[in-house]
Amino acid sequence: MNKLNSGIISIGRNKFYPYFCVLFVTLAFLYTDPFTTLNLRYAISYFGAVCGLLCVILLAKRKNSGNVLGMFAVTGECIANFLGGNIGASLPTFYYFGSHIYGLFTWQKNQDNDKNVKVRSLNEQSFLYTLTFLIAAVFFNIYLTDAIGVDNTIYQLITNCFIFGLGVVAQLLLMMRYSFNWYLWVILNVLVIGLNIYTDNLIIATQYLIYLFNAIYGICEWKQSERKQ
Repeated sequence: MNKLNSGIISIGRNKFYPYFCVLFVTLAFLYTDPFTTLNLRYAISYFGAVCGLLCVILLAKRKNSGNVLGMFAVTGECIANFLGGNIGASLPTFYYFGSHIYGLFTWQKNQDNDKNVKVRSLNEQSFLYTLTFLIAAVFFNIYLTDAIGVDNTIYQLITNCFIFGLGVVAQLLLMMRYSFNWYLWVILNVLVIGLNIYTDNLIIATQYLIYLFNAIYGICEWKQSERKQ
């Protein structure tokens, strides 16, 4: 297991890793043949994907600059998901935008000598609050989807509800510097990949496939930092 963690951290810290991620998403965008017929949803998805990839890589590395790129990323992702009818995936981005502003100032105040954010551990009481908040967010999205009148299949509705709930909770824990946030991102990324394959958005599906690996890298990186502290 230690060798596996070391291998994941080595890939995440490699200077070519961000370039590979951007190339991977660019190939997915080119697969949609944008030079023949430019699809607005795919074009916006591509912009959000590039910003989002750089954002999560920097956040996994505990760099505060990731919060700045996060604001651009969530704007693009929100529009793209809304155009695809994925309300559960688009609504949390309003919250993400505000949380990145909060994180920008909070992370600035809690940095070590290397300008990396200090990591916190989640205790049992905080875990209980997290679980309660997650359940409340899931039911809130069910109500909101019905109130807006979005026509989702049962699969879309259930998946979107959990994406909404997990996203709200994971982002809160991330901005509060709890390492546990990355476990929730792993689950969320799997759900988003499946949803965007179902709704035929290859760009976001590819983006979140990389997010999935990056979340696993975030677990290893933050846990290592937590042990050192």
